[in-house]
Amino acid sequence: MVLIRGKRLDGPDELAFEDPAIPELRIDADKYQGLSGGWKDYPSFTRLRAPGCYVYQIDTAQGTSTIVFTARGPRV
Repeated sequence: MVLIRGKRLDGPDELAFEDPAIPELRIDADKYQGLSGGWKDYPSFTRLRAPGCYVYQIDTAQGTSTIVFTARGPRV
């Protein structure tokens, strides 16, 4: 199982995934074994309401990784 969560680091806005919006994304990694890229090629999208600095936390059986990124564009 892969669990992906995120949040905004420089403000109160939320980060969500998919449509309808969900606060965390759970991927059954076993379902993607044998495919090139595995679960990392799972199609999804992130929902943001405002530009800012955000972080993903990705939890797998092998450990935890974080990805920090800046979103640019208009506030929606």
